[in-house]
Amino acid sequence: MQKLNCIVVEDDNKQSALLREYIAKTPRLHFSGKCESPSDVYHLVTHHKADIIFWDIRLLDNAIMLRLRETSYYPIVICIAGKQDMEKKETDMDIFSFLRRPLSFELFLSTMNKIKDYLSTTIYIQQGRSNRFVFIKSEYKIIKIKFEDILFCEGMKDYTQIYLKGKSDPILTLNNLKSFSQKLPPDEFIRVHRSFIVSISHIDSIARNEIYVGKKIIPIGDSFKSDFYQLIEWNS
Repeated sequence: MQKLNCIVVEDDNKQSALLREYIAKTPRLHFSGKCESPSDVYHLVTHHKADIIFWDIRLLDNAIMLRLRETSYYPIVICIAGKQDMEKKETDMDIFSFLRRPLSFELFLSTMNKIKDYLSTTIYIQQGRSNRFVFIKSEYKIIKIKFEDILFCEGMKDYTQIYLKGKSDPILTLNNLKSFSQKLPPDEFIRVHRSFIVSISHIDSIARNEIYVGKKIIPIGDSFKSDFYQLIEWNS
């Protein structure tokens, strides 16, 4: 199987060296590079076509993460954090998992196994933007879903309900909303609430901080309002 390119965003040389050692010891992982500043992340990710970012939580930058979302793909982000760091730092962007300091190889492997399970649950053929669909596993079947048919997605803890045009019942997939959102084209879908992602083209109307998609009313979360209304303004 193809190796997963990994980059490390860490200004602590000891921590970055330990992560590099763990990456080298783990099958399917390939160390592609490191940087010590968020300003270098975008170039490093796009240059190496990174699949995974090990990102010190102290160096997280929402603007850089948003810029990555606007590319044709968004890498899996693993945050490196101590307990106090997690309490102080907040982000609305998608983070797959956290690695707690002090780093241990056992915890590292456990997180990599989660990534393996995630990649085996969602099958995505990424051969350029000409592909207009995603394959997902649902109820022991592999289902092809066209992006143009997705109305909105609703997160339910470890699951995501995908509502499709012309279908009365949603498709349920064993992916949380954050994970599934990484498979959607960022210029066509936007997260408007912790529990909802909507297709921009299927929005019928907006009123009182609520989005109407057919008969469904979707709330706009406070922390998502700024990005959402900025997008609406750009398209007005």
